[in-house]
Amino acid sequence: MGHTDGKLVTGPGDAVADDDLLAPLRAVGAGVAVAAVVLLGLDLRLVFGSASPLLAEIRRDYGLGSGSAALLTTGPVVCLGLFGPLAARTVRRWTVPMVLTGCLALVAVGTALRGIPLWPALLFGTLIAGAGIAVANVLGPVLVRLLFPHRIGVMTGLLTALVSASAGIASGASVPLDTDLLHSWRLTLLAWAAPAAVAVAALGVVAARHRRFHRQGVAVSAPGWRPEVLRSPIAWAITGFMGIQSMLAYSLIAWLPTIYRDRHLTAEHAGLLLTTLSVASIATALTVPIIAARLRNQSVLACAVVALSVVGLAGVLSGGGEPVLWAVLLGLGQGGQLSLALTLVNLRAASASITTSLSAMAQSVGYLIAAIGPVATAALHGATGSWTVPLAVLLVSMVPLGLCGWIAGRGGNTAGDGTPAEFASGRCDPDGIVDDPLRIPEVVDGAGDHPRVSPPS
Repeated sequence: MGHTDGKLVTGPGDAVADDDLLAPLRAVGAGVAVAAVVLLGLDLRLVFGSASPLLAEIRRDYGLGSGSAALLTTGPVVCLGLFGPLAARTVRRWTVPMVLTGCLALVAVGTALRGIPLWPALLFGTLIAGAGIAVANVLGPVLVRLLFPHRIGVMTGLLTALVSASAGIASGASVPLDTDLLHSWRLTLLAWAAPAAVAVAALGVVAARHRRFHRQGVAVSAPGWRPEVLRSPIAWAITGFMGIQSMLAYSLIAWLPTIYRDRHLTAEHAGLLLTTLSVASIATALTVPIIAARLRNQSVLACAVVALSVVGLAGVLSGGGEPVLWAVLLGLGQGGQLSLALTLVNLRAASASITTSLSAMAQSVGYLIAAIGPVATAALHGATGSWTVPLAVLLVSMVPLGLCGWIAGRGGNTAGDGTPAEFASGRCDPDGIVDDPLRIPEVVDGAGDHPRVSPPS
């Protein structure tokens, strides 16, 4: 069994034997490998959600305006766009688990700095953690492919679901940690360094045991923005879809608890709303890629997941109804939008090499677009003294989101012809299901039994 264009195939011509593919997993140990993936997924968004339900206390103690406070949630998002492209360069010099160990060490150190009673330390620590998350965000799926070549879809789904849920877990747990156990928001933020430290230990074991990740056996090409991708309307539609849905997601991560605290919910209940949103997102994060891969045209599916967010946002804007219902609808919409955006990158790329370029463009530009959301939301709230205008703007942004999703889902590929890329490249099985819609592109047989990996950014 070997890798061809990112797909496991069988046949007498395979260059890599099944035993060779599973050798990395045996070297590391299944338990350690699974633990590393789980801990990595949980740590990729904890820094985003842990501060948001405590923003009122942070602003009070440091005398911050809403714009300055927004830097705590916007800064890491900007880091995703700025530092993510560095992932391929780091893997040229070091092994994948070594880089991930270093990234999680940055997350642990940055998170610990947030416990120092100084505003610059809080901000600087947040940005350090964001830089580590940015690179780990790219290399996490690469680790999955290298450790679990026979379970790529399942383990990638697990990683994606954990990433989707982790911000909500942090949001829901931060207030009880503060009020019931630690009695200090600084110690609460400091406490979130512990999961990152545990992840560092697990990934360190992976790095030590898995000698086959030696850098001479792994070649990673740096992603570039190919001209045909830059000229493609489909590519820009996918980028817009990724960016606008991320803008909504990070705006809500930053401000949803504060919105409901201003509406006289307790800090604990407001934080649990974000947890509810994140847990609900798991359902669509796992199912939408499967549905999308069965369809030649994903336009209706894109509009459906956008409609969920429209109803949820309208409910929050109205100020009535049941907040939990709006949180569930927003979570279902966001989980579906993110997973569909990632799936469309693979379904619409005309070739495996273009997948890398399209992924780099969609995620780098997309996260920079996303960074606008929390800042603009804070600025509009500061200017108007109300959440009505910023929520209305987010609601209006669902129109271009739906339009981008409709265009990206219509079919065709970034080369401009009408053949869906998944069929043109042979990435579908006889039932029309993409074997791994969230695959890492350009996984091909390298020298000996070492895979050559070109990760997305």
